[in-house]
Amino acid sequence: MNIFKKIMFKIPLILIMVFTCFSITWPVYAKDQSVDKFYSSLSENANVYKEYKNATLNIREKVNGSELEEVVQKKLGKYALHNVTDFDYSNQELYFFASVFEDKYMIVKKYAFYDLKGNLLESGFDRTAKKEAVLNGEFKGWNMEDVHGEDTLSDDDPIK
Repeated sequence: MNIFKKIMFKIPLILIMVFTCFSITWPVYAKDQSVDKFYSSLSENANVYKEYKNATLNIREKVNGSELEEVVQKKLGKYALHNVTDFDYSNQELYFFASVFEDKYMIVKKYAFYDLKGNLLESGFDRTAKKEAVLNGEFKGWNMEDVHGEDTLSDDDPIK
């Protein structure tokens, strides 16, 4: 009889917990996160995007896919990425990140698009040696062991 009372006491508690869990709306991974908070969370993600340290320009934007080309052109200006128009994310919101490093020898830029669940949709990079630096012999070529510049240029502490 004593065991029966214990079981009867626990059943309502279990039912309350179950119904409470079903009534809670669980948020999507990044739906309501600010861009900076989402960027900081990328260090916990398998698809880490890191801005270049000492970057000439860093962009962190939450955009509607239909506005992506306009935002990229406006924010990146002369560093605009030409292949962004190849992607069609017109029906969804995304996080857009871009980082540009420029010195007297080269321009290196990279970008990444994430959906609001934190999935990497697209990423890429581009690098250009400056003509003057090549002609003057100042540009010594690309480091083939660090083709993207990740080890040399990327910020090792993305949580900022």
